[in-house]
Amino acid sequence: MKKNIINGLTVICLLVMVGCGGYLAHYFYNSRKSENAVNQLRDKIVPVTETNTEDDKTEKGPEMVSIDGVSVQKKFEQLYTENHDFMGWLTIEDTNVDYPVMYTPGDSENGEYYIHRDFEGAYSAAGLPFIDKNCDLTVPTDNVIIYGHNMNSGKMFRDLLKYDNAEFYEAHKTFTFDTIYGDGTYEVIAAFYGQILDEDSTAFKYYEFVNAGTEEEFMNFVDQVQNMSVVDTGVEVHYGEKLLTLSTCAYHVKDGRFAVVARKLE
Repeated sequence: MKKNIINGLTVICLLVMVGCGGYLAHYFYNSRKSENAVNQLRDKIVPVTETNTEDDKTEKGPEMVSIDGVSVQKKFEQLYTENHDFMGWLTIEDTNVDYPVMYTPGDSENGEYYIHRDFEGAYSAAGLPFIDKNCDLTVPTDNVIIYGHNMNSGKMFRDLLKYDNAEFYEAHKTFTFDTIYGDGTYEVIAAFYGQILDEDSTAFKYYEFVNAGTEEEFMNFVDQVQNMSVVDTGVEVHYGEKLLTLSTCAYHVKDGRFAVVARKLE
């Protein structure tokens, strides 16, 4: 009897191990498939020609084309033509953060259409980074919030949490977010752990700040995120500057988040 029980438990353990192994294999296969798709999208970005010097860009701005009445950077012409939800490309050097950014403010899924979808709209566990539905790039709003998954594979926004390390921050003080409207370099002003709070909570909610009604409201947001920051950036921010917030899940508390806030450099 005892031997039968042991044999039965052994079989169960083996089945669990096989099941877990199969799940992990499936998970990493899909992750690799997702990354390959992103690589193909990256290849569709048209390189800036050598004649388009920095002086040219300063005087004339980036080369633009009109697509269905929208003026779009020529380098993103193919991507925007294929999918009008495409808004730009986010890159943090020497990390896995190198992705297209999507925007669907009017969809039926509260702006989160790409949370589990790829560029073509097919199901994808990793999804794609997307802009908060309350934000706007055309105006633009005072703060643009971009969300992305924290993947166990290390992809999507997983590397944002590296900003918890002062040495990493020192080596990655800036990153780029080039949109269909123009290129942008951003300087990190804060990196911090947060949490999605109850709707009736009066505590600070970084993810609700999009536009400031006053200078006081703007500077209060800056003060709050810099006070929460796990790295001392020492960056001075002035009213009227445009901010970009990158947000992903963290697991220090229930509904935890990790966010990086940066200001756009002119």
